[in-house]
Amino acid sequence: MKRLLTILLLIPFIGIAQQSPPAAQGVLDINNVATTVGPAAMCWDLTDAKYEVPKGGGIHSIFAHDLWIGGVDDGGQLRLAAQTYRQGGNDYWSGPVSDSIYHNDIDMADWDRVWKIDKTEIDDHIANYSSGSYLMPDAIENWPAHGDVSKGQSQNLAPFIDVDNDGQYIPLNGDYPDILGDQSVYIIKNDVGDVHTESDGEQIGLEIHIMFYAYRCDNFPELNHTVFVKTTLFNRRNHNLNDTYIGTWTDMDLGYYLDDYVGCNINLNLSYTYNGDSDDEVSSNGYGFNPPAQGLVYLNSSMDKYMYYDNNFSITGNPQAPHHYYNYLKGVWSDDSVMTYGGNGHGGSLADTCSFMFPDDTDPNFSTPWTEVIAQNLPSDRRSIMSNGPFTLDTNTSYTLDYAFVFAWDSTNTNGGSLPLLFNYTQIIQDFYDGVLNIECSNVNSVNEELPIHKGKLIKIVDVLGRDVLPTKNTPLFYIYEGGTVEKRIVIE
Repeated sequence: MKRLLTILLLIPFIGIAQQSPPAAQGVLDINNVATTVGPAAMCWDLTDAKYEVPKGGGIHSIFAHDLWIGGVDDGGQLRLAAQTYRQGGNDYWSGPVSDSIYHNDIDMADWDRVWKIDKTEIDDHIANYSSGSYLMPDAIENWPAHGDVSKGQSQNLAPFIDVDNDGQYIPLNGDYPDILGDQSVYIIKNDVGDVHTESDGEQIGLEIHIMFYAYRCDNFPELNHTVFVKTTLFNRRNHNLNDTYIGTWTDMDLGYYLDDYVGCNINLNLSYTYNGDSDDEVSSNGYGFNPPAQGLVYLNSSMDKYMYYDNNFSITGNPQAPHHYYNYLKGVWSDDSVMTYGGNGHGGSLADTCSFMFPDDTDPNFSTPWTEVIAQNLPSDRRSIMSNGPFTLDTNTSYTLDYAFVFAWDSTNTNGGSLPLLFNYTQIIQDFYDGVLNIECSNVNSVNEELPIHKGKLIKIVDVLGRDVLPTKNTPLFYIYEGGTVEKRIVIE
């Protein structure tokens, strides 16, 4: 387990208990990533990293991840919800926003869970829901389509396909969850279950719906190593929120956690972590030589700010007050100084004010590249915050951010390194999300695994982990041809 910087707080006794911090998690594992997610925590289990890629390898590229949301109400009050390691407290609770008296462990108990569904289960439900022998999966039967309006919850919650158009989710009549990908994990959480003891920020009235989803696609490593996240914010209370930012806080530990660098590609709306040297120590749960790169890309919105901070209590370190979190969302340091281009991003000339740290040569406002290598930083343990905003989140409105975790590993260094490969994969994922690129998956041990032999120029050969390889006997390989066609081969010796 990686060592965290312990935060000691004196928390006053609260006599009337409300919701307890959430505990539920599930595992998204349909493709070559296995990650633990849920209202309790994302990508970790509050102790250890749980974003394993490649799946089954025992190595992790992300230690922890969560959401930061902040804005100013009409009265000038900063309102903020931001989660990191839950060492100092909690800002999110399970379930939808309800009337205050119902935010307790009894009335909200059924919401501390995840709804995990495979597309094959949906297909089976569509075909057999009216059959007497059909056993309906719990996640379909108890899909959180509707809230309890008598408790102040919204009538309509999780999306579903209303087969008979009666406005009610009745799976016995053929209705079914409207999921994305080949597998999804759905959660609902809120920021009003109790006081915010992690950030000390004022409650917003947020109800957050998150769908984690992924596709199994053995023949396309860029898709087979990606996890998508659809996050929708609902403002369910009576505070309009102005100058709002949503941020994806991520502690990307790429294998061995003490030798990482971070950066961003503005053109791709991508932040990323890469190794600070060519060897990610295997003896410390690393990836070895020619290690991979891990990215996070915004798919439907722009990356408007990107910065990292140190694991200490300096002015460039861990946030210690609500306005620190909000500053980081806005690309401002905790001492209210603006981010400046070059060095460590702090204390430079106001003429060099910038919005993105370590963008290499992708920032159009500057002619000189800026990376951690150029800044001569020592590789170490990085935390970063990437954000979108500002926008307005008025009461009874919503805002959706779609993003994805993209992983690339040029293990043989035949593509110029893992970072160039990550940029290539990210563009492919963006094109796939936008619907301008059709990816036809052919999966080992699946019904449709056989593909016809395609003529044309051979582009590359990859193994089942998506790594470029040379032809090998007695090993399943994928031959990728010009135009995107793929042939699976096993040459028996």
